[in-house]
Amino acid sequence: MNNNTTDDYKTAVKTKYEDAKAGNFSGFLLKPSPAELKNLCLVLFDKGINKLDQEILDRFFELDDKSNKRKQIENFDVDKLRPISNFLKDKTETTRVVNLDLMAVLVDFNPRPYRKFLTGKEIVKLTADFSINESSKKDKKREETIEKSGGVLEEFKKSSISKRMVLVVLVLLVFGLVGYGVKSNFFPDKNCMVWVKNHYQAVEYDKVKDTAEVSPINQDVLDNFKKITVSDSTSFFKNGDYNHPLVWYGKSPDKKQYEYFNQPGLHPETGKTLKPISKYIIKKYILSK
Repeated sequence: MNNNTTDDYKTAVKTKYEDAKAGNFSGFLLKPSPAELKNLCLVLFDKGINKLDQEILDRFFELDDKSNKRKQIENFDVDKLRPISNFLKDKTETTRVVNLDLMAVLVDFNPRPYRKFLTGKEIVKLTADFSINESSKKDKKREETIEKSGGVLEEFKKSSISKRMVLVVLVLLVFGLVGYGVKSNFFPDKNCMVWVKNHYQAVEYDKVKDTAEVSPINQDVLDNFKKITVSDSTSFFKNGDYNHPLVWYGKSPDKKQYEYFNQPGLHPETGKTLKPISKYIIKKYILSK
């Protein structure tokens, strides 16, 4: 086994973080303070996580089954996430494996946790070695066949076909690049998104950068994240389970009322982390109207 496997895991998670900064949770990861990292943990917890990720959260936050796990994360000492924050900000170069596992959850790096990364790495190495050996065997067998049959002409024909295929690919590539240029000039890509009333819209950055607050484009948020209207007939929890909310809320920009959304994340206008709906909020601010 490679002695640097921990370093490999660290490098892989950090590389994935650089991509994740422009992803679904860029609002939490662009400036990964301990508080924002904890908020992201809560958002992921609300969205629902698999058994392995739950084990990672249990281990890091020292969660138990005696009380509500979400409450335990909320009450967790935020300063204990500072080593992760410092690592992501390049203030430190090393950190514990338990921290790396939590980071892997936050940036959606796979395979995780560390023990699974090790196993996966060994499998990849064995597969690569097997492929190389098999390829070498095939090449050797092919050479022997050509030598025995004196098939010089046949090989020449194959070589000619290969050259023609390369030429075809090059022609297609040139036309593809020309087509891309035409598309870019006449049908510019919409490379960011802005909030419009109750949903996000994709737009061209250069056209709105001076007039609107723009966000990196995120297809999942663009397609699914919506502000919703709630009433006494709204389904607030999945199958009536209070631990699985279907609605999240946050204060409006003027702080005069609550606004409701169909997914966790950040309030599109205030940037504050949305909270999962609760029986208290439903009773006081929705049913009382």
